[in-house]
Amino acid sequence: MNVFNRARSKEIKYHDKFYAETTLFQSGSWLSRPVKVVLENLTHIEKNKIQVLDLGCGVGRNSIPIAQQIQAYNGKVHCIDLLPSAIKLLNQYAEHYGVTNTIVPQAVDVENFLINKNTFDYIIACSCLEHVSSEAAFQTKLEEMKAGTTDKGINCILMSTEVKEIDVLSGEEQVGLIELNLSTEKAFAYLRDVYTGWQVLIEKSVQQEIQEEKDGRAIIFRSNWITFVVQSKGLS
Repeated sequence: MNVFNRARSKEIKYHDKFYAETTLFQSGSWLSRPVKVVLENLTHIEKNKIQVLDLGCGVGRNSIPIAQQIQAYNGKVHCIDLLPSAIKLLNQYAEHYGVTNTIVPQAVDVENFLINKNTFDYIIACSCLEHVSSEAAFQTKLEEMKAGTTDKGINCILMSTEVKEIDVLSGEEQVGLIELNLSTEKAFAYLRDVYTGWQVLIEKSVQQEIQEEKDGRAIIFRSNWITFVVQSKGLS
């Protein structure tokens, strides 16, 4: 099994188990609240009939709060995730929070989901693009996101780079098992190149650590977490 397939298998196993054991907005988990920057940048966009695309939506950590904010404006949140189990739970949470009519869910690999041109006012890729199969696929998806954005629309990209795994007991450090493990510099280089001509609203990198269990061992998942938010300048 190659690195991509091993990484993909690990991600599916981890998320299936995590979503089954952890409820949306559960205190103490990374699902406890939506990502602040994702919600903040929604305020920069005209909400009337707004079309949002949430790539790698999971069970609705960001999709549900966004839907709550835009449902009165006849907007839609198009939710894409690889895992049928995540989409099933998303539908349940959407019903629980009263936003079923605002959520448009689809279980499909983000890499295979074609983004139609000039369709979405806000595209979110949070912990998503580091799970595509190659640098070429990464660039292609960025180009699709850019082309699929309306005038004055926003793309909000958050992803892990330079991923490492540290064994808590031994202190042993190794390259993290993830589908696309870009250096921080290279990831930013791709982003700047693809979004040339757009207004950069946020560009930053912070080190992030998450403790997980792997093969019965406690490990620290360490990465440089990058945030890149850009807005189309439109035709005016």
